[in-house]
Amino acid sequence: MTEHLPIIIILGPLLGAVLAAFTAWFRPKLSHPLVFVGLAISFAAALKLVFIVADAGAQKYWLGGWGTKQGHGVVGIQITVDHLNTLLLAAVSGIALLTTLYTKRLVDAELARRQRYFYALFSLLVTGLLGITITGDIFNLYVFMEIAALSSYALIAYGRGRAYMAAFNYLIMGTMGACLYLLGVGFVFAKTGTLNIDDVSAIIPELGQSQALFVGFVLILLGAWAKMAFFPFHGWLPNSYAYAPTASTALLAPLATKVSVYAMLRIMVTVYSIDYIIHSPATQSLVLYLSSIAIVAASFFSLTQTNLKKLAAYFVLSEIGYMVGGAWLANKPGLTGAMVHVVADAAMTSALFMAIGCIVYRLGQAQLDDLKGVFFKMPVTMAAFVVTMAALIGVPPTCGFFSKWYLIQGAAQAGVWHFVAALLLSSLVKAIILFRIIEIGYNRVPHPAIEGNPAIPRNEAPLSMLIPTVAMALGLIALGLVTSTLVNTIISKALPAALTP
Repeated sequence: MTEHLPIIIILGPLLGAVLAAFTAWFRPKLSHPLVFVGLAISFAAALKLVFIVADAGAQKYWLGGWGTKQGHGVVGIQITVDHLNTLLLAAVSGIALLTTLYTKRLVDAELARRQRYFYALFSLLVTGLLGITITGDIFNLYVFMEIAALSSYALIAYGRGRAYMAAFNYLIMGTMGACLYLLGVGFVFAKTGTLNIDDVSAIIPELGQSQALFVGFVLILLGAWAKMAFFPFHGWLPNSYAYAPTASTALLAPLATKVSVYAMLRIMVTVYSIDYIIHSPATQSLVLYLSSIAIVAASFFSLTQTNLKKLAAYFVLSEIGYMVGGAWLANKPGLTGAMVHVVADAAMTSALFMAIGCIVYRLGQAQLDDLKGVFFKMPVTMAAFVVTMAALIGVPPTCGFFSKWYLIQGAAQAGVWHFVAALLLSSLVKAIILFRIIEIGYNRVPHPAIEGNPAIPRNEAPLSMLIPTVAMALGLIALGLVTSTLVNTIISKALPAALTP
């Protein structure tokens, strides 16, 4: 049975999406439990594979039981679970499962009488994200990328007012990114004659310096950057996350951009190899400068925001700069930091948007000026929010500290001091924003503990929202405590051999 676990990871949410869409016609209330069961199966399979990969190495699965060779290269479609993607598969399926529980009350409140296909789209998005992460074929990566993208457009458009234009802008940028990626795949296929990642990675070094392969590499990267909203392709993201329904953002924000970063890592590390980066110093320097600009610009824009959701969206943009910069440092600590941060930031962003969703559910809005007294009204939610912000700042022992430590080590080792400065500045800005929110939510109302001041009634979010939020916040500490184990047993084995001692 264990040999079929890789395909079960995808089939769980895919069948959940199909069944949810079907039952939406005659029994809409069944959609949520069907999607939950599908995601639970997927998470169980992904979690089991984390331990299998740690002990036995990469697990490869050929769809339909086809052989790998039929005399003229690869024929079958391969999916792969290895040290590079096993943690992300568990993170995507686990966060999606927890988010399914979390969004039930939000969907009922925000999308009343309009939620018929919401959970089908929700599960289809997770299917696409898991497919991007697990596929062993660069063309099928594009196919899953579009499955995820089409679901994302619809989930954002479930909002009202400016959500329609935000979804349209995302559609335009996403389509451009997909076209660039597919065009790059065409260049790679023309030179190698195969789409299988393992075969392409074996053939590229034999071809030496090739202009066509370099053009393909650049096009693929540009496509991935557009999908992940890396500077200067970031314009679509803030409005998309700010005006989408909170339930949609709770899934999109932590997972969509991180999976796109993984796709970039897969192309860099596996398909082309890290030597390709090292031997392109001009390109490497340009990307590192863009990463620093992305971090600094997003941090300063976050300072100007008065809406919690849009402020958090700019946090996402700065974190993308962390991961791209770490990957392009192309040294051991930098790549380790990028790989750790992909998983850590998925968890941090999930906890952040869950806390914001609880606030929106109770207060009806997410403007900073409306947070007066929120620490007294929603103490558990705000405690989770503070822990999450501490992780984003990089306070030990949260996971955010350890990933940033690796990134700073990598930048210092490479002598890229502008990237170090950008990382430290970003943490400082997040600390300023946290203290600003504490000042609004705690100090701008009469303190109820002082005699004569009126009591402020508590009004927490429902337990179905509060429990996942607290669980994610505590998970940030737990993930930080096991970071060393994960690095030593899994992530270090995903690093290119040239970088390991």
